[in-house]
Amino acid sequence: MNIDDKRWSVYDRYSNNIYITEERWEHVIDPENHPEMEECEDELKQTIRSGRRTQDPLNPQKYRYY
Repeated sequence: MNIDDKRWSVYDRYSNNIYITEERWEHVIDPENHPEMEECEDELKQTIRSGRRTQDPLNPQKYRYY
């Protein structure tokens, strides 16, 4: 991945660098997905920085932040 593909990156409370690409952000805010998230980008970053996370039981590479 080219560094220019990243929209932003932040560190979570466990010192993991979490990033989102422009393509993934467009997918998130697509009208068929979660268009309401378009105005919540800063809150999303804050949740990743300070929130709790849980590991998906079926996919150990996947986490959800709360």
